[in-house]
Amino acid sequence: MVARLSFIVVEVLFLAIVHVYGGPPWAIIGMVAFIAQILTQTICGFRAESLLLVVPSLLWLGLFHATGNRELFFPYTMYLASGVALRAAERSPWLGLCGGGVVVAAFMIIRILQNATSRVLAVELVIAVVILAFVLAFVLAALSWSRKHTLARDAAIVAVSSLLAYASLAL
Repeated sequence: MVARLSFIVVEVLFLAIVHVYGGPPWAIIGMVAFIAQILTQTICGFRAESLLLVVPSLLWLGLFHATGNRELFFPYTMYLASGVALRAAERSPWLGLCGGGVVVAAFMIIRILQNATSRVLAVELVIAVVILAFVLAFVLAALSWSRKHTLARDAAIVAVSSLLAYASLAL
């Protein structure tokens, strides 16, 4: 009960911070990721450490706020999408793909509303799909080695995913 209440409190604080410093697009992605996490946890079971994976995504928000670089929205999104995919893939690869895909779909809708060109949308979509495939492949490989979940492993996966998204901004 306390863990679930903590999840809600952290979620509300997270979304408030993201909305104030990033604006509605950042808050929408955060909200979609939290809803996907909640649905995943309903299916797969509650895991309080999911919160520990979400909070570091605020580093991308801090960098955006400090630099004004709007492109950092993509690594932020991929950080959250990877976290959702990771948690859901532990139950089923298809569930992981759907969970991460929902966050990416919300990102693509926002980018369409922001009038991104079709070329930019295509590149972002391809990169997002490749990153989610990386996450799913790594989770499946890790689960075949050991059924034990480690927060360090999960944190490394989502961090590498968001860094890949950041590196892709050079394309």
